[in-house]
Amino acid sequence: MNTVYHEGELTVQSLTGEGAIATQNAKMISSHFSKGIINFLKSQQFAVLSSTDRTGNVWVTFVTGEPGLAEVLDEQRMVIRTGLIEDDPLASELEEQKQIGLLIIDTNRRIRLRINGIARIENEQLTVTAHQIYGNCPKYIQKRSFHPEKDVIRRLKSEQRSQVLNQRQQEWITHADTFYIGSVSDGGQMDASHRGGNPGFVQVVNEKTLVFPDYFGNSMYNTLGNIYSNPSSGLLFIDYDHGHSLHLAGKSEIIWDEKASAAFPGAERLVRFEINEVFQLDNATELRWEDTELSPYNPKV
Repeated sequence: MNTVYHEGELTVQSLTGEGAIATQNAKMISSHFSKGIINFLKSQQFAVLSSTDRTGNVWVTFVTGEPGLAEVLDEQRMVIRTGLIEDDPLASELEEQKQIGLLIIDTNRRIRLRINGIARIENEQLTVTAHQIYGNCPKYIQKRSFHPEKDVIRRLKSEQRSQVLNQRQQEWITHADTFYIGSVSDGGQMDASHRGGNPGFVQVVNEKTLVFPDYFGNSMYNTLGNIYSNPSSGLLFIDYDHGHSLHLAGKSEIIWDEKASAAFPGAERLVRFEINEVFQLDNATELRWEDTELSPYNPKV
């Protein structure tokens, strides 16, 4: 019996006819940090993480820092040497040990590493015990490099909360080429994943609803498998020029209709996201990204 994937993942793999590929790709999943991963982490400055709040909403957020932000402690444990800022939607949630999905992504080299496990914030740093560790292909990652920190003007943080997207936020999403999605299985296991495409690949239907394509990936269907079993999910959009972040909590639904997917070139299927809560944090990080180069894998919009 396949114990790497849960029932939701196995179901979606079966529905898409990609079960054999997923079984083969499962071999890359480990519960231990390899030497190559340890070396990769030594230069990283950016991590995305997902978890749930006390009401069950899924939130996605991120942290930035100096190179070496994440450090491996032993075969299964690592530490991210920064806490979440006070106003972050997950800041108080991780004071107790919780399931998290973690994505370490190097946008300059188009390398991403997924780590799922349990974590807790102590002494302004996040200690993670990994259950699943594996890399993903570079598809759909837009190439971006960091500005040197000395070039950034420090500004006061400010936040906005609502249940709907305002016009500026809708425009932000419409022009986005990247977002991050957090999902959770019916058993509570978290996942954080990257989604990329040409600007316009995320469609704003209205102030409460988004639709986006699911492009061909690694056939493991970690995100869609979670959504199939538990619709609670969260999205994160980052303003790379100004360091602002837009966090959305809501519910996702897989759209299998081939006619609907045809309106999105390259889409294997679609996902509809219904918003419960909107949280915008301005000046969430002092780091900035520059020199964007769109992925050659992005389907045309």
